[in-house]
Amino acid sequence: MTSGFTDERVRAWVAATPRPWLRWVLVGVWVGAVVVSVASDTEPCSTADLRVCGPDLTFSVAIVLCFASVVLLWWRPFVAVACAVLFAIADLEWDTVRPANVAWTVVALVFVAYAVHLRSRFARQREIARAASVALPPWPVGQQRPLHLDGAHRLMAAGGVALVLVASGAVYGYQRAVAIDDVHALRAQVVEGVVLSDEDEDGNQKVRLEGRPEGFPAELEVLFIEVPRVNDTVALRVDPRDPSWTHPIAEPPDQTWWVSVGVGALLLAVLLAERLLAVRVRRRTLEGQHHRLGVPVRVFTDGLDFVGLLASDSSRGLGEFPVDEEVLRLATPEARRVAAPAEAFLVGDVRHGGWVALATPAGLRLPLGPLVALPEDAEVDLDTFDRDPEDPHDWSEPVPMGTIPVPLPVVVEAPLWLRAAGLAAAIAAVSVGMWLLWDEEVGVSGAGVVFGAGTALHWGLEQLTYRVRVASSGFAMRSVFSAMESPMGAVREVRVDEDVALVIFDDESVLEVVPPDGDGRGLAASIERAVESAPRVADGRPPRSGLPWTVFVFGAGMLTLAATWLSHWLA
Repeated sequence: MTSGFTDERVRAWVAATPRPWLRWVLVGVWVGAVVVSVASDTEPCSTADLRVCGPDLTFSVAIVLCFASVVLLWWRPFVAVACAVLFAIADLEWDTVRPANVAWTVVALVFVAYAVHLRSRFARQREIARAASVALPPWPVGQQRPLHLDGAHRLMAAGGVALVLVASGAVYGYQRAVAIDDVHALRAQVVEGVVLSDEDEDGNQKVRLEGRPEGFPAELEVLFIEVPRVNDTVALRVDPRDPSWTHPIAEPPDQTWWVSVGVGALLLAVLLAERLLAVRVRRRTLEGQHHRLGVPVRVFTDGLDFVGLLASDSSRGLGEFPVDEEVLRLATPEARRVAAPAEAFLVGDVRHGGWVALATPAGLRLPLGPLVALPEDAEVDLDTFDRDPEDPHDWSEPVPMGTIPVPLPVVVEAPLWLRAAGLAAAIAAVSVGMWLLWDEEVGVSGAGVVFGAGTALHWGLEQLTYRVRVASSGFAMRSVFSAMESPMGAVREVRVDEDVALVIFDDESVLEVVPPDGDGRGLAASIERAVESAPRVADGRPPRSGLPWTVFVFGAGMLTLAATWLSHWLA
């Protein structure tokens, strides 16, 4: 067999990629263990062992490992396996429910088997890559380039700092909550009460107190873990000065959820920091090694933020990995354009999830992330090359000769019913969002409410206000965030891309118009005819643009939602 990643070797290498459906098998086993744990935990709450229904620091830390073991399967599978094993060990330590012990031990064993599967698959991919390797030409050492982290990695760094702050705040919150509980406990009294009702929608039950402290309410709503029946007599600990601090004597307040939040945030921050450190260490390692062997591949770029790899003798896709945008992003269309897949040599750990680089006569093209295998039977459309994504001339065509023009003016806007729906959605987004955020117990989840309401508000305003009018004299366009007007004399060229009419102005800006009847070619022909008869704009000034009223409506709505959330959360 010839050297390099031929079509046959690419097929074998991609086929050796770990099967993604196995992750869902692990998720199913994990869910089964959760069900077994919940169903078999029938031990009643007891004052002899308050950990049964009360706080347990070991559990609060271990539960983070439990959920991390399933979440990290898609991101860091070996870390997920380690979390599953550690949780199984912790479960044996604190959990007295034997079926749960067995269930989580089985989960750990299945996860370990998955790790063995991953290692065997990766070894097979490395073996295929070694068989395809050849000696590298004696190229001179390329100039070392400083690392320019892309937006995603800068976001990781900011997220890591934020998570450390969250973990620190969680530690402070736990200590403060425990100190407050200690103050309550010093004043607490044990009283008996009779249960008057079943659980309400919040899980609370009404209890009438007997022998209550002076000035204390006669009835309270109490949340039980072990739910009693109506008319049952229960023993409660109450703070005579604060009726809100009331709980069954066998179910003390549990503030260890603060610990879970802190440990979870810290674990995620460590993983983000490890990824940022790995980028620097792997790049430095790849640059520092004297590579003697490499795998011949063909390379293509797309969007200038990653390189793709395909077979040396076919269009079959192999994999892709992210690269430094600042190195690839070039100013001129000629420099941006990729004439065809170029030949290069792949060096490093050539496996799915491994860190690789491309050896070329100009030096090494270093990664910003690991190699990711493309799906099986992925084909690369070679016709998409020799195009500049920022130049409409590369992906559109002139108006075909003989195209029948459509009559002007043409107005592109949503139908009346959709504009009415947009108005209703915009009003509902703000009103429902404020109603949800008005809850006194709103917390960090309020950020999701603000984001969802903002998305709905934007969609509603877009349906309500988006409008493009094409007349023989010029254009007028309005969306949520922008408005533009331009005479026909400012148009340099008209082109079409399938059913879209592309209007290119003298200042290189492009307006895309999709007519309601789908006849983009006919509309382009009409615009082209109008441009020919319109007087040219002598100074070549750009289209007049401005901010529509919807910008201020959207801003006011988002400020209202954010202020409502923050005022209730911080209060």
